[in-house]
Amino acid sequence: MAALTGLVLLISAPFVVRGSDLGLLSMFNAPLMWVDRDAPARREFNEFIDLFGAHDLIVVTWEGCQVDDERLSTAADAVLDVQAERDATGKQRLVNNVFSGKTLLDTLTSMPIDLSRQAAIDRLNGVLVGQDDKTSCLVVELTEYGAVQRRETIPLLKETIAQSIGFAVDDLIATGPAIDGMAIDQESSRSIQQYSIPSILISLVLCYVCLRSVWLTIPIMAVGAWAQGFLLALIYYSGETMNAILIVLPALVFVLAVSVGIHLANYFLEEVDAGAGSDAPVRAIRKAAGPCTLAGITTAIGLASLGISDVEPIRQFGFLGALGTIVCVILLFLMLPGFMVIWLKVSSGRHAPKPRHQKPNPSDTSNPSSRWLSFASVAGGISRYSFVIRTLCITGMIVSGVGLVRLRTTIDVVSLLSEDNRAVEDFHWVEKNVGPLVPIEVVIYFADDSNVDPIDRLRIVAAVQHQISQIEVLEGTMSAVTFVPSFPRLTGLGSTIRKTVFLRQIEQSRDELIDSHFLAETKRGDAWRISARVKGQAHFDYGTFLDRLQTEVDFVLSKAEDAGYHGISSSSTGVLVLVYRIQKMLLSDLFFSFLTALGLVAIVMMMALRSILAGALAMLPNIFPTLVLFGVMGWAEHAIDIGTVMTASVALGIAVDGTFHFLKWFTQSLKAGASNETAITIAYERCGGALIQTTIICACGLMIYSFSGFLPVRHFSWILLMMLVTALFGDLVLLPALLAGKLGDILGRTGLPLIVDAADTDASSELPQ
Repeated sequence: MAALTGLVLLISAPFVVRGSDLGLLSMFNAPLMWVDRDAPARREFNEFIDLFGAHDLIVVTWEGCQVDDERLSTAADAVLDVQAERDATGKQRLVNNVFSGKTLLDTLTSMPIDLSRQAAIDRLNGVLVGQDDKTSCLVVELTEYGAVQRRETIPLLKETIAQSIGFAVDDLIATGPAIDGMAIDQESSRSIQQYSIPSILISLVLCYVCLRSVWLTIPIMAVGAWAQGFLLALIYYSGETMNAILIVLPALVFVLAVSVGIHLANYFLEEVDAGAGSDAPVRAIRKAAGPCTLAGITTAIGLASLGISDVEPIRQFGFLGALGTIVCVILLFLMLPGFMVIWLKVSSGRHAPKPRHQKPNPSDTSNPSSRWLSFASVAGGISRYSFVIRTLCITGMIVSGVGLVRLRTTIDVVSLLSEDNRAVEDFHWVEKNVGPLVPIEVVIYFADDSNVDPIDRLRIVAAVQHQISQIEVLEGTMSAVTFVPSFPRLTGLGSTIRKTVFLRQIEQSRDELIDSHFLAETKRGDAWRISARVKGQAHFDYGTFLDRLQTEVDFVLSKAEDAGYHGISSSSTGVLVLVYRIQKMLLSDLFFSFLTALGLVAIVMMMALRSILAGALAMLPNIFPTLVLFGVMGWAEHAIDIGTVMTASVALGIAVDGTFHFLKWFTQSLKAGASNETAITIAYERCGGALIQTTIICACGLMIYSFSGFLPVRHFSWILLMMLVTALFGDLVLLPALLAGKLGDILGRTGLPLIVDAADTDASSELPQ
């Protein structure tokens, strides 16, 4: 069977490698598309796009670019020429509109608007002109096709602009959602391309050092590496695209494969040490079948619980992670026994292998190091102070758990990339020198039967624009008011003439306002857009800001209603609103998926131990890592990102893995007549080493990802590393302390748990002599 399985993996390897490479090339990150199209926030945003045609923007500038710089007009003309060529050849449009501080300044200072230069600049401050009244930029508005095909669009536009003004492409300062998204694509792909092989090599060396057998190391590493490629290939062959959330999936599956493999190998080496001879593989698989299968099932449950998420990539992560876990467990059970047989044949001609450890003898005090460092000493200490340990750990869990209510999430684009990334540097430069980049859109609707005349409609839009501009974190606003002359004085001598002239100017500029995407005609009436900007990394509560925004808009509209106007309504949308919705979804996903996984795993634990109370107590070490680490992050007000949000459910599965193995040896020893303390010692001796080995190998393999320039991968590696260490503490400290008390007494009274083979109840050979 091992040979057949190995042959299948070998034959499928070319398809897996090709699929994984193409899967990485399909990388496309657009957080706005992660929300279901039927979600209210996404539906409002799509309606806004349909009305105003606004999509991703690219902001391009350079050092010394000022509002009067003729090169701004030259660059804009060059972009329009490229689009004209595409139109002439029937190619899809990439660009929807092009404008700059100079073009709008010229428009505002010319007839019919005819503003003074300073008045025009004041209208453009914080949007297209910096606070110094000089620095400006070029804005290219992309079509939906241009935004999706950004790998084609961005290099073409940057090269066109650079050539038109005589600059090198690298001298341009470019930012915007499309550029940020492409930077995320590149960094996330680079993370797995650069670090997956070093991670495997580090794990390979450590695995060999721990197992001291190339024949046991090869299948574990082969399954882990193949599973990584398999999941990437599956994404490609299923027609899906890779994204920033799925990028951490290969590293996770590799960790799970190594964990299961190390435990299987240690069961085998235990049997070899016990003198099982040629029966060692069969006995090892028989003993490992219960705990490893249950561990695989519970890990898959933890991952599958992410399927309740409203964020599509997280649902994909949960499904693929669960599938990868099950595949790894099956492959290891199919492959490792054959390699165990090979190991026995290769070792048969040599002297008997030296036992990897001696049976614990609590009475042996001749060696001080054994007294203080051996598993027997640790077990004795934990048994003696079990009440103190239980009290401290449970208290720590409660205190940390309170911090969960302070957790917050972030998916700010610039928070996903390291500060030395060029996209982040350009983003900060533009925000500092020109204006904020994160848009918030307010739309004021006037129904067909509204009694508000065109002048008063503009006045209401102007009043809303002025009112929301008073919000501290909001900088730079534009609306149709920006592109019309100043309001005339409508009282006194000549007011009728002035009003008539102004009405005519509004009617004449209506088509221009529609073309500038600040006015739209709908079936239910006119929609007037007010576009505002917020700094990308401004530290404030999005929910509070959006509530304040709606309050200010409602205040103006209520005054209009009090004045006798009717048929007026409003809505707010934009990237900021969707980001806020997604962040709330991430936090709720973290909570509900963990609760779902916790409930399902607890049921499995209770069934395995055949006791509701024992199962509930045995779950404490498994929720320990999540409560402590996420609680501490909450107390520290450390925002969790997309690379962190999945680790809670993942950690639950990993922690349960060690719990099942420890309980297997403990309960088996109890049935053989051992006391609680002796059973704890045997459990330490039999699986403590495997748990420590698994943690060391997986932690060191993950450490390499901490150098990634893609922060979710970096954070995922650190959080999962800390989860592994904390889970080890829970399994080797908290769990034994529980077993020394009530949990151990319950297990001593229950029947043979499912994690113990009924044929293996004769464990007298496992007791200390």
